[in-house]
Amino acid sequence: MENRKEYRSVKLETRVDEKQEGGKKLVLRGYPILFNTKTEIHDFWYGKIRETIMPTALEGTDLTDVYLVGGHNVEPDKVLARNGVNMRMEIDETGLFFEADLPNTQYARDIYNLVEAGLVDGMSFGFTCSDEVNPSTGLRTITHIDELFEITITPFPAYKEASVIAQRQRSEEEQKRVDEEKAKAEAEERAEQERVAAEKKAEEEKIEAEKKAEREEKIKGLEDLLNE
Repeated sequence: MENRKEYRSVKLETRVDEKQEGGKKLVLRGYPILFNTKTEIHDFWYGKIRETIMPTALEGTDLTDVYLVGGHNVEPDKVLARNGVNMRMEIDETGLFFEADLPNTQYARDIYNLVEAGLVDGMSFGFTCSDEVNPSTGLRTITHIDELFEITITPFPAYKEASVIAQRQRSEEEQKRVDEEKAKAEAEERAEQERVAAEKKAEEEKIEAEKKAEREEKIKGLEDLLNE
C-alpha cells in the first residue's frame, strides 16, 4: 500500500509558567507524540482501530524541517515555528518534546491566547509511515515514522495524554521585582514570628518570676513563724 500523509491529534493541557529568560516571550512547549500510548483512531481503510507508537518510531527520522502551525494551516503568515530556527525538538523516553518561541505576529499571539485560555485544547502531527494495520486484530503498531512534516495546534485531540504548555517568560526587571516582593514578604513574616516568639518568652519569664517571688514569700513566712 502506498504511503500517504496521516494526521494524529493529541490532548493538550494548558497552564501559564513564568520564568526569567532575559526578555518577554510567548512560548509553547510539550509532547505532540507519546510512545507506548494506545489510542483509538479512525483509519481511512479499516475504520476504527487501535494504534501504538513505539519508542523506535523516530529513530533515523529527519526532524530538521518540521513546522509548528495552527489548524494545519501552512500559509507563510500562519507558520508559528520551524525546528532549528525558533523551535527545538528532542526525543526522550516519553516521546517527542518541542519548545517554540513564538514570533511577534498577531496570529501567533492569537494562538497563544487561545491555548492559554483553554479554548483550544489539542495538538496534531502529520506524518507518513509504512506500518500497516493488522486486519484480524484492528491493531496498528507504528515502528518507524518515515517523515514528520508538521505539528499543529488544533481543537480536535485524539492522543489525550499528551500535553502542551503556554508559557509567558518574564523580563529580568519584572522577575527582579517579583523576587524582591517575595523576599520582603518572607522577611516580614520572619520578623512577625520573631516578635510573637519574643512576646511569648517574655510572658513566660514574667509568670516564672511571679511564681518564684510567691514561693520565696511563702518560705519567708514559714521562717518567721519558726523564729517566733
